[in-house]
Amino acid sequence: MTETTPARSVLRTGRPLDDAGDPTDGPALELAPDGRAATLLRESPRPLASSPGQGTWATLLERPEEGDTDRPVLVQWLAADASQPPPHTHPTTETFEAVTGELTVVRDGDTHVLAPGESVTVEPGTEHAFRNDTDGTVAFRARLPSMRTARALYSVWGMDHEGVFGSGPPGSDERYGEPGLLHGLLLAESLRGETTMTDAPLPVQRVLWATVGRVARIAGYRGVDERYLEDAFWERRVEQPDL
Repeated sequence: MTETTPARSVLRTGRPLDDAGDPTDGPALELAPDGRAATLLRESPRPLASSPGQGTWATLLERPEEGDTDRPVLVQWLAADASQPPPHTHPTTETFEAVTGELTVVRDGDTHVLAPGESVTVEPGTEHAFRNDTDGTVAFRARLPSMRTARALYSVWGMDHEGVFGSGPPGSDERYGEPGLLHGLLLAESLRGETTMTDAPLPVQRVLWATVGRVARIAGYRGVDERYLEDAFWERRVEQPDL
């Protein structure tokens, strides 16, 4: 008699890895193995990345230097308690499509709740932000303005894994966190001309970049770091799914 392996209803993956490569008790991503989000992850040429302190996971489906696409395409998962990015604008369009769960996109003050398969395009210069208002994990697909956006996101997530934003020892929840004022300032400066944060007037931001930002760089604070886009970094840091 041949035994069959029961189908998995939920796949638990994406936990932070310790120095030995073993999963820790950090935040985990739960996927329906036969769902669309899992299919996109399976098809992605890039490993799964994450930010435990911000409650997010992501993978790059496409990037400009590796195909016909002119802009990167990212699949991102937001936990129920995921951080919300500050309102901002871009000089190019940005498109959001819900994959699983309901994604909330605020565009020019109007709130759009996207069900799976629904999408919204943010026009150039339009203030917007996105968030997860549900009690579960939300997955969405986004066509980003440029690779500069991808580099900034991956830099934040990579620094989170290295404990830059936290204060606890490796493996503890206190190790992870979110960028503070100085890191946020340097990241905003690295994106100028492509992304403009709207929570402070641009002239004020320019003054801060030239003063506080300069002091932060001298003190060793980092903005964008290219090594966080390397596959090997994420394969060492994040539990990869068995799909």
